[in-house]
Amino acid sequence: MSKWSAVSVLKSILCVGCTEVDYVTTVEKVDFQRDRSRTQDGYMVRGGRSSNVSTVLRLLGARAELFGVLSSNPMYSIILDDLEKRGIDISHCTFTDESPPFSIIVQERFTRRCTTVYCDKPFPYVTAEDFKKLDLNQYGWVHFEGRSPVETCDMIRLVLDHNNELDETDRIVVSLQIYNAFDTIVDLIGMPDYVILTKYVAELKGWTSPRESCDGLNSILRMPRSINIRRPCFIVPWSSLGAGCMTRDGNYFELPAHKPKKIVDRVGDSDCFTAGFIYANFVRGRQLAHAVDFANAVASYKLAHVGYDCLGSMKVDAVKLNVHMEPDQGPGSSDSENENESDRICRKYLHRPFQLMEADEASIVTDDDHLPS
Repeated sequence: MSKWSAVSVLKSILCVGCTEVDYVTTVEKVDFQRDRSRTQDGYMVRGGRSSNVSTVLRLLGARAELFGVLSSNPMYSIILDDLEKRGIDISHCTFTDESPPFSIIVQERFTRRCTTVYCDKPFPYVTAEDFKKLDLNQYGWVHFEGRSPVETCDMIRLVLDHNNELDETDRIVVSLQIYNAFDTIVDLIGMPDYVILTKYVAELKGWTSPRESCDGLNSILRMPRSINIRRPCFIVPWSSLGAGCMTRDGNYFELPAHKPKKIVDRVGDSDCFTAGFIYANFVRGRQLAHAVDFANAVASYKLAHVGYDCLGSMKVDAVKLNVHMEPDQGPGSSDSENENESDRICRKYLHRPFQLMEADEASIVTDDDHLPS
């Protein structure tokens, strides 16, 4: 079977985490000292880290399943309706009558800077006992949020135990996104294949750059690199500066950002980065640095549009990647002259094609253009 035909049997990506409700409002300027402010616009949308990642993966063309606890409260039927509309599998989710957590996101009209007010109300979370009921053979990648460390640790162990019985090429890839409460999740960073650390958490740790963050994460691992054991790759997105990443061997790469001409909506850009990386690495077969560069491009494209739906029509090659892809790397290096008709059909209909198109407002700009302050 060719690599193009293999896409038709590509396994699903499982996103484990919480689904929330986000109330997004736009104001002229954020000022919490005033008794009253007038909003320019507002809407309610499904949120949550893993929930957003699964949305973006589906829009990019990957098979995605969400595994978490959902609210059956009729007031929040918008969540279930949106998941169903987007084709995200929720068949293994558990349900509760409780209202889901929510966030209030206040976005400034001109700078598009966001101020988020989180509701940290207690809400049920999936357990390792629930996770045991899954047939792990149907997944090729499992992505975890950095929350509920005990349950997350047990679930990752179940995946690792499953992988021990498989050949290297058949094993499930595990990723962990750390976006809050680093000290409670720090003991887990040696378990997954990829650790994605947000800029917010890195700055709380006192790290001032992607390189310093990767070195900091690397120093936390107990075993030195001279001992040949399994180690994770580290990925640290750093907003307008791009992202840094470190391979298992300790090689560091820094990828500059893809700058949009105009920032329209910042909500969810970090989740777009995470989904873009998973898509590029798992579906497209890109190596670490190339996948991080693609993730930068996806996040930038989202910044130029409101919401996530724009990603469903994203013309990938309209945004030039900063990393040069060698001809023998990745699934796009096949020789079209030797491609038979069945391979051509599989590539056309079962794999989202890269299309060369004229750059639009969401494309990158020249080096002398800058992000708005």
